[in-house]
Amino acid sequence: MRNFSLNQNERVKKKKDFDKVYNSGKIIFSSDSLLKLNYCVNINAEYNGVKIAAAISKKSGKAVWRNRLKRLIKESYRLNKKQLVEKASEKKIELLLIFSPYKLTERKNKKLYLKDVMSDVIELINKVADNI
Repeated sequence: MRNFSLNQNERVKKKKDFDKVYNSGKIIFSSDSLLKLNYCVNINAEYNGVKIAAAISKKSGKAVWRNRLKRLIKESYRLNKKQLVEKASEKKIELLLIFSPYKLTERKNKKLYLKDVMSDVIELINKVADNI
């Protein structure tokens, strides 16, 4: 694993993983409630580390805006994942994370920038690191 990459092994892709996170996972909100994070901890898994995804509803905005938000969330995570990945591999657990907008919509935020999303993603990563 490279420090600043986000390869295919680090992404939640399977439907059963999404179902596991949504059905038995926990939810954390950022302090200003722009983003929410659903996460699930698997203790007995063959993969040790962190897997992430960004799930955004069509109600949030148009496709271009949703895809930009997904890219910004993944980029924010990619730049700040070191502490969380080290902690998960140290404890030998698999951590599944799904980021979603909560009060973030295209109507309220026409233009999105990395600085708008980065602080919330860092806050959520720190909260998860404290809880595991």
